[in-house]
Amino acid sequence: MSGSPVPTTDPLFPSAWVPLAERLCEAYYAEFPETDARYGQRGRDFCVHDNAYLLSWLTDELDLPASRAFGRNVAWLAGILEARGFPMDAFHRNLELMGAAVAELRPQDKGRIDSLLASVTGR
Repeated sequence: MSGSPVPTTDPLFPSAWVPLAERLCEAYYAEFPETDARYGQRGRDFCVHDNAYLLSWLTDELDLPASRAFGRNVAWLAGILEARGFPMDAFHRNLELMGAAVAELRPQDKGRIDSLLASVTGR
């Protein structure tokens, strides 16, 4: 499992981000408590899993801005979630929470973080 809360065959799963992803999910679930009723523990596990990737993708983009992979990766994940009926306003709020958490770790990158999030959320 490579530190993922859900089974994965990805040997590069970004397990180092799991602790922060867990905190993000707690903040997300505090704002969207109805998510538990809809998705249960499996939803929480995927919340951590997906946020670990999102954190990794965002920080990779900050370190390698020419890659432009963040937008593609977020669009891919959003497409999957939307096809499964996940509310996009909640997904966008999750991205905002994630951006704020990364900006706390990397305050020098706050402007770039805000710009990247605006490019994927339209906000």
